[in-house]
Amino acid sequence: MTEQPLRLLRAGTSRQMVCFHHAGGMAEYFLPWRDGVAQESALYAAQLAGHGARMNETPLTCLHQMADRLAAACHFLPRRPTFFFGHSMGAALAFEVALRLQKQGRPIDGLAVSGRLPPHRNSGSDYHRQSDSHLMDKVTRLSGDEMPSGQARELLTLLMPVFRADFQAIETYQRRCAEKLRCPVFAAVGERDSEVTVEEMSQWERVTGHRFNLKVFSGGHFYLQHQRDALLAFLNRECANASGASVKEYHEI
Repeated sequence: MTEQPLRLLRAGTSRQMVCFHHAGGMAEYFLPWRDGVAQESALYAAQLAGHGARMNETPLTCLHQMADRLAAACHFLPRRPTFFFGHSMGAALAFEVALRLQKQGRPIDGLAVSGRLPPHRNSGSDYHRQSDSHLMDKVTRLSGDEMPSGQARELLTLLMPVFRADFQAIETYQRRCAEKLRCPVFAAVGERDSEVTVEEMSQWERVTGHRFNLKVFSGGHFYLQHQRDALLAFLNRECANASGASVKEYHEI
């Protein structure tokens, strides 16, 4: 049986956050967030084909196809204030899903992006075309760890097809329209991120006609592993600021 593309990590009754993982990640990456999101908030996470519990499915290599399927799944979420968080590849994916929902008459209430170039920029990298060893080097550099050995290395080798598919999706991604989101956008980045600079993260302001805020954390590309509490405090605060009007709107529906 095919697993659902959205996994509920914590039930809630007020607002809901949907998280989109990085290349090679999985929904379970956000399990530690369950106790950190605001009280009464539901927490969901995307589970892409080929990842986690869907490992027996063929991974997609087109970010727009990923977004199409996740947008369709989001229509089954409860009608309440909804916020997206995406890190790295997940930031671009969350943005594209948000655009689709806005066009389909179900806009989200806020988008949080982390550690990713804005949609009008592309790194120009082609790691998805390179050897497994080069791709593995890239993955381990991003994580900030040394090259794994033993069982860890064997596991990473088994996951190479998933990493390659995800890298192809994000390295070939191009924004298809200039439409802006009509919700707040808040961005987060590690000050030593090797993939995106603070100035480049500030350019996410271009995707919204609403409020924008940028928070810089200590750390590298995966700063959120060590700054989880601080990041969640930032997200909870931004979501609370954005959700006041949203709660009133949803109560009137």
